[in-house]
Amino acid sequence: DPPLPLPDITYRNIAGGWELSQWNGEELIEGSYLYIEFDGNARRFEMWDNLGSMYTQQRAGTYSISTNTKGEYILCGTYDNGVGDWNAEYVVSIDQEATEMVWRSEDETSIFCRIAEIPELD
Repeated sequence: DPPLPLPDITYRNIAGGWELSQWNGEELIEGSYLYIEFDGNARRFEMWDNLGSMYTQQRAGTYSISTNTKGEYILCGTYDNGVGDWNAEYVVSIDQEATEMVWRSEDETSIFCRIAEIPELD
């Protein structure tokens, strides 16, 4: 059987919590984390990470989904705190079960796994 086509990226099927599991083909260093939660109705996100810091950084903002001329889904966001836009617009795909999401830009590939809830962070 030929493989099933990847599902469309919608505000509904990416809604919920995600954990960064790989960045550019490498597992995260033990103790490092990045969590992101998408609210599909409000088109908002909240993100927690300790990448580049020993303390949890929390950010929030808005995000949007569009398509490019190749028919690929593009995910981009803007932070609330005046820092501006995300570093890149990401070409995004999701698996059939909506449990793994891949973000690709010119400089990086990130793999996120769905999680039931964002853990308590110090």
